[in-house]
Amino acid sequence: MVSPVTAVPELLEAFAEQARNRPTAPVLHRPARRGGHTATTYAELRAQVQLTAPALTTAGVIPGTRVVVMVRDGLEFLTDVYALILLGAVPVLIDPGLPHDAVRGCLEEIAPQAFIGQPKAHAARTVLGWARHTATLCLSTASRPWGPWPRLNDLRRGAHDSPVPAPTRVADDALAFIAFTSGSTGEPKGVQYTYRQLGQQAHHVGDAFGIRAGAPVLSAFLPFTLYLPALGAHTVLPVFDPRRPADTDPRSIIQAIQHFQARALFGSPALLHNLARHCSAHGLRLDGLLDIATFGAPLTPVVLDLLDRCVPAACRIRSVYGATECLPASIADRDDLRGARTDPPAPGTPVGVPVPRLTVRIIAPDLPATGLLADAPALEPGAIGEITVSGPHVSRAYFGQPRANAQAKIKDGQRTVHRTGDLGWLDDKGRLFYCGRKAHAVHTTGGTLYTEQIEAPCNSLPGIARTALVGVGSPGRQRAVLCIELERSGNRHHTADLEQRVRQRLHGLPGGELIEHLLIHPGFPVDIRHNAKIERGKLARWAARALPAPRTARAAATATEDRP
Repeated sequence: MVSPVTAVPELLEAFAEQARNRPTAPVLHRPARRGGHTATTYAELRAQVQLTAPALTTAGVIPGTRVVVMVRDGLEFLTDVYALILLGAVPVLIDPGLPHDAVRGCLEEIAPQAFIGQPKAHAARTVLGWARHTATLCLSTASRPWGPWPRLNDLRRGAHDSPVPAPTRVADDALAFIAFTSGSTGEPKGVQYTYRQLGQQAHHVGDAFGIRAGAPVLSAFLPFTLYLPALGAHTVLPVFDPRRPADTDPRSIIQAIQHFQARALFGSPALLHNLARHCSAHGLRLDGLLDIATFGAPLTPVVLDLLDRCVPAACRIRSVYGATECLPASIADRDDLRGARTDPPAPGTPVGVPVPRLTVRIIAPDLPATGLLADAPALEPGAIGEITVSGPHVSRAYFGQPRANAQAKIKDGQRTVHRTGDLGWLDDKGRLFYCGRKAHAVHTTGGTLYTEQIEAPCNSLPGIARTALVGVGSPGRQRAVLCIELERSGNRHHTADLEQRVRQRLHGLPGGELIEHLLIHPGFPVDIRHNAKIERGKLARWAARALPAPRTARAAATATEDRP
């Protein structure tokens, strides 16, 4: 039996080759403090990585050290992560926008030995007691003295005369990286990436998203930026808050696209909606864009229509389906997204064809946890069930979560099949349709409703920004409630007969008659990472408070007796 390959990580080799071949080419432009952007070349980034690696070694980082990286500066992020991979340490990413208790839970679970963070992260860590007993090495990325923690810049200056450590040779299947899920449908979990998985994800990103060496790419999704230096891209980071992409000023995105003549744009649906709406309202066009990709939630027909008005017909618009455990899983282009508009509407939202070397199977939605694929037979095309995925870039396990692994992972020989917790179906051409999260299905006395089955057709009605199906009550006896968020325009012509139009649309949908209540909500609570995934638990609790108490059988009988 051949032992696992031991070599320099593929991601590092690809980056080093780009730096050798194109040393003076820009690898990154990031916002400067006083306006404009600061440029970094491939040679400069490589030199910074080679300086940071011995600095971290001097501080005590060794192969296998779990190091939380909590920084927002793009150059610092790339430098630290690449240096840690070079040393064979394990970078850990936790969304800093998570609630404080959730961040504490992530840190307690991962038990990091080291913590690299910007000053605000260290202040929160100190006050809130994050990783107090495990992170014995704490390094600050502050540009000037601040707090009692050693500064990484000081360590870099001390390492100028130190030899650059050779990249640690690693096994393909060794633990390389840990990224926590956003926790939008449960507790955040640490997803383990191997070196092979990182390399495979970089390949998928390059092949699927039209990355061309030297072509400017505007990336409003910082974790995605990790792969771009290895692909030869010129990354441009706009002025935006990654914790609130929907609040990004679209003018800053437009200025960056035009100034750098960006050919590709990556961001969340919320950011793209904001951008496209602004361009449409002001008659602006972004004729230089050739590729747009969005992550975190399906791209709706409404946003697609807005983008059509401001980008050229030749621009490829892709909606990427996947999760932290398996990104990307499938990619829907314009034609796929247009396919959602069928009469009668097909259940769910089209999310495209699975990426190469990824296998998608649909299994029974109520299947209990099982460790054997033989106990999870695939459903026929057209049947709605739980989406499972397997392939080289799919994570095999969560860190320190045996229960979650038992619930979400199925063994198939040497392969691991991941249960996504999403509902969907495959058509006879292998195209995947997404019907919502399994945890978000509404179980009424008349049957089960899936969120995308109801929401996608209703979202296209005039005056409606989006809808959200939630259940109030215990499963099996839930009252189905459709919450509605109106467009910002507040056009009274659109809202006057809103309920009638929604009811008319529901009348043509399977299960539409089970919707008992329609409620207008001022603005849906959404996830932190993408500002796109609706926090349905919070919304359901709001709906429960807004609805009248259900009438019991006795109360109904009494009311009947009291009638004159």
